[in-house]
Amino acid sequence: MARLTRCSTLALLLGPLIGCTAAPEQDPRVELIADSPSFNELIAANPRVESITTDAVWAEGPVCLADGRLIWSDVKRNSVMSWKEGQDVQTWLAKSDFQNGHALDHDGRVIAASHGQRAIVRREAGGRWRVLVDRYQGKRLNSPNDVVVAADGGIWFSDPTFGLFNEKEGYGGTQEQDGEYVYRYDPLTNSLTRMATPEVHAPNGLAFSPDGDRLYIADSQQAHDFNDESLAHHIVVYDVKDNALSGARVFAEISPGIPDGIKVDENGNVWSSSKEGLQVFSPQGERLGMIRVASSDTGNLTFCSTDDQHWLYITAANQVLRIASKVGGAGR
Repeated sequence: MARLTRCSTLALLLGPLIGCTAAPEQDPRVELIADSPSFNELIAANPRVESITTDAVWAEGPVCLADGRLIWSDVKRNSVMSWKEGQDVQTWLAKSDFQNGHALDHDGRVIAASHGQRAIVRREAGGRWRVLVDRYQGKRLNSPNDVVVAADGGIWFSDPTFGLFNEKEGYGGTQEQDGEYVYRYDPLTNSLTRMATPEVHAPNGLAFSPDGDRLYIADSQQAHDFNDESLAHHIVVYDVKDNALSGARVFAEISPGIPDGIKVDENGNVWSSSKEGLQVFSPQGERLGMIRVASSDTGNLTFCSTDDQHWLYITAANQVLRIASKVGGAGR
């Protein structure tokens, strides 16, 4: 016998006097968990969810180009893929030298953190890639992981060892730097500065606040040994003034898993990847909610906007998802 819902029972009793509409089912690919009413101002209760691909090996580093195209790294496949509305997924760069994070400079050029080249590289006109920086004080960098461009055009990037010692994410080699650091590269003066971040053990994702006065850094130290809960798995925030950092404090602990890619929206909220999906925090560090993703892990995210819609793109292991959002990203 068919089971009658409350709505169908009322319809049988009252007939045309009432109208019943079934509550929309939440997309099984995501689950929204609101810890605060403010979360509902960021994303709809049942947002539109689209699958861009489920064929990646390890999707990372998403960014939207000026022509509306989304690109992302498939790090373990050593390629960069692309997608545009109305088109199929395509290979954008067949041999990427294990690029990971991407950003755009103020001229719209793609900046990439290359594990394989152990460098920050830039895509020039015609598709040629130029190495911007691959050494600090004469020694090779580890394996640049993520990158962000500041309002003044400075290129900030993290340089952990994840891509150096993982044979699926780089060419290997000998570590020449004495640790894992955050750097700022000035393309105007061709100078590289190591930032003072002793509070961060294994820097990963980077993001600026909308006004550029704060820099958020994911500390993914626990990725070196996921069984060791004593290793850092949090986000550290610094005050930024005259391209110097100060006032370090732990902004948010991320669990389960670690923070990887992080982004800040136009309202200053911080969105962090974690094992189960995305966790969203207010500028004060209060967790507003979570987007749980049906995937083995979630690595990164980006915001892209059209004339009539904000979109949140999520790279999660083998898949890339697009979700309609109510907010756009802050800066680049």
